[in-house]
Parts: sequence; structure tokens; C-alpha cells
Amino acid sequence: MADIGIKVSKPGIDVSETDVKNQVINSEHNSLKVWMTGSTNITKSAGTGDFSVNIAHGLGYPPFFLTYFKLVHASKYWFQESLDDSILPVDFVYGLAKADSTNLTLTVRDNSGVDAFTAVAYYIILIDKAYE
Repeated sequence: MADIGIKVSKPGIDVSETDVKNQVINSEHNSLKVWMTGSTNITKSAGTGDFSVNIAHGLGYPPFFLTYFKLVHASKYWFQESLDDSILPVDFVYGLAKADSTNLTLTVRDNSGVDAFTAVAYYIILIDKAYE
């Protein structure tokens, strides 16, 4: 094993005397890299339904991603939901995300029927450069 590269250990552990499981970063091993970040507005008209925006990523395969949402004038954020909304006893608004080989699709779903609003969708697309 070469001694060239970057290694960062967990707090209180000597990086030169520990194995990789106690390291936060080790440049000899693969880790996910940020490919693309951004945000976009999704405007919902009155009524219920899905309102979506596609973000082209150009990778040719579905990437890993993280997404979160907030209403434009709100201060709280929420992560994408993976709930089956048919089992929920109340109507509400939530965000969804999915990726294919071309796009990351960000969706705001409104089951409540509230008036029009705008949500902001934030995204981080991650890749493993070893497979690029």
C-alpha cells in the first residue's frame, strides 16, 4: 500500500496507525463524488396532481441523488418522500424524485387541493468516478 494520497481519520484516532474502517476519507478507495448540484422552482396550479421538472444530467445511466424541497416563502425543508400516499389518512403536499439514464425528475405532488404555490426543489447528483 502506497503512502501517497489523502487520509483523514475519525476524531481521536491516529490516521497513520489505523485501518480504513476508522478513516473518513482515504484517496486509495472509491467514494461518491458530486457531479451536479442546483435548485429549480416547481410551480403548482390550483387543484390536485403532480407538477414536475426534468433536470438533464447527461450520464447515460441513473445516478445516485439526494433531493429536498421547500415552499418558496417557508423556512422548513423536507426530503423526498417514498410513501404510499394511498395509506395516509390526511391530504398533504410532498416532493418526489426519480432518475433515469437521461434525467432527474423532481415532482411536487399535491393531494390537498390547495391554491397555486411554488416549491423549490434542491438536488445533488452523485457519481462514482471509477465507473466513468
